[in-house]
Amino acid sequence: MKKVHIQSFGCQMNDYDVERIVEVMRGRGWEPTEDERAADLIVLNTCAIREKAEHKMASALGRLRPLKQARPDLLLAVGGCVPTLEGEPLLAQLPFVDFTFGPDAIPRLPALVDEATGGRRRFAAVAFTEVEAYDFLDAAPLPGDVRTTALVTIQKGCDNDCAYCVVPTTRGPEVSRPAGEVVAEVERFVAAGAREVTLIGQNVNSYRGLRGGFPELLARVDAVPGLLRVRFTTSHPKDFDERVADCFRDLPRLCEWLHLPVQSGSTRVLASMTRTYSREEYLRKIDYVRTVCPDIAITTDVIVGYPGESDDEFGETLSLLERVQYDGIYSFKYSVRPRTPALSLGDTVPEPRKAERLAALQELQAAIGARRLARFVGRTEEVLVEGESRHGGQACGRTRTNYKVNFALPDGAVLGEWVGRLARLDIVTARAHSLEGRLPAPEAKRRVSLPVQTARGGTPC
Repeated sequence: MKKVHIQSFGCQMNDYDVERIVEVMRGRGWEPTEDERAADLIVLNTCAIREKAEHKMASALGRLRPLKQARPDLLLAVGGCVPTLEGEPLLAQLPFVDFTFGPDAIPRLPALVDEATGGRRRFAAVAFTEVEAYDFLDAAPLPGDVRTTALVTIQKGCDNDCAYCVVPTTRGPEVSRPAGEVVAEVERFVAAGAREVTLIGQNVNSYRGLRGGFPELLARVDAVPGLLRVRFTTSHPKDFDERVADCFRDLPRLCEWLHLPVQSGSTRVLASMTRTYSREEYLRKIDYVRTVCPDIAITTDVIVGYPGESDDEFGETLSLLERVQYDGIYSFKYSVRPRTPALSLGDTVPEPRKAERLAALQELQAAIGARRLARFVGRTEEVLVEGESRHGGQACGRTRTNYKVNFALPDGAVLGEWVGRLARLDIVTARAHSLEGRLPAPEAKRRVSLPVQTARGGTPC
């Protein structure tokens, strides 16, 4: 049986794509392997959102080149967003790569492998599938392959054209997946052992797969028997409305966690980014969701050093963090991306200034995050157990607000029998980015009598 080794860089969409690559290749008799030296095919699944991700790809290819030279029959393919962004010229830059392919070509990957093997010719399969003809791959999870939490895609592509973003170029136009397919896939994951699903897309709030839109899809998924929790990401603020916010109040399995990227606290910079909302509009949405769900955890994305960003405008971003009190942020220095409208603005903020701003932003958020974490100490929280803690000797899981909690199991307890269960934990300590919990005294002496998870034994968290 031939073996495929996959290395992936980037977002949750890429994680989902890797699972589909494994399933597509398994259907043709290929098995995944963690050992690149045992592989007959190596796939690098790439991300083009940040320049740093492309650097990681280049580094991985440099390390794999001697292996390819020593084994000419080894197939080496580059998939994901970078090939779609770079097109045919990428092959000229990587003479030892056999072929490249974009996300839309994943269903045809076995045929591409046959083509590369048979003719030994190099090619790029990076064209988009027409919207009307696009079919989503249905996940076919095996019980032994499913974790406690699963990703379910509800759309692909993006129609927003933010000035700094390559997603419309790399993922194509937005296509919504039929609601029946989404719900059926959730049901398959639950049957295979998943207890939580995260609905993913570039802008889930603009989902158009049924009449009621994204709120109706959330309601249908929330009602799937056996499912304990639902999350979603990512949201574009322009489409995050009160109907979506109300779901946090009305749907019992929808977790109290929202990722709502803001990118900048300056209305002028937001307009330059083509984000189509103002600082004030964003804050009104935050205020409303906290009205219907007061203890919701909110995270965001921030870019510093966008072309033309002044010191005062960066100060507006800092003040936005103070105003919103985020539970966490993903922060980045602006990097020039090819084929984006922002290219015409130049890269006007010097690199040292970007680094200073990023450090100041992260220092402020560290203080805010510590306060947000500390509010849990003394509470009892519901935690979905996911696996073994990276600290060793403990179990770990997440609260409904998406905070990691480490805790000790009772003496003699078997970790695998706890994975996929809900545990009530007293929160005793707040760490830098996680919480320490403790089973209440009666629970610490006995095992929780919830159904045993049938998925694999969890992963470090």
